[in-house]
Parts: sequence; structure tokens; C-alpha cells
Amino acid sequence: MTLSDVKLIGKKILVGIVVTIIPFVVIVGGLWLTQSLLASHDAKKSSVENTLKPANHENGESNKGSDR
Repeated sequence: MTLSDVKLIGKKILVGIVVTIIPFVVIVGGLWLTQSLLASHDAKKSSVENTLKPANHENGESNKGSDR
């Protein structure tokens, strides 16, 4: 086995590793982005709902079941 054969095998191994890692990074990045977008959307939605429907604790009333 000559030096050029070893270099060729090394290059093929590196290309295989890169070809395996790139789709993994894309999938993990997409899942992370989706989770972060949904988490920020839920946080904004709940803060808007709390702003629009404040609880009336003085009279012992709550927002659940109100028709506002």
C-alpha cells in the first residue's frame, strides 16, 4: 500500500464523516429552531391573555368561564 493509497482512504473517511454530520446538524438545528419559536410564541400568547383578562381577586372572582 503506497502513500497515495493511504491519502485516498483518509480523504474518503473524512468525506464520509462530513456527509454524515451535515444532515445531523441540519435536523438538530431545525428541531431547536422550531422549539424556540414555539416556546416564544406560547410565552407571548400567555402574556397577552393575562394582559387582556386580569383576574379580579378582590371579589374572589377568576377569569375562568367569563364571557369577556
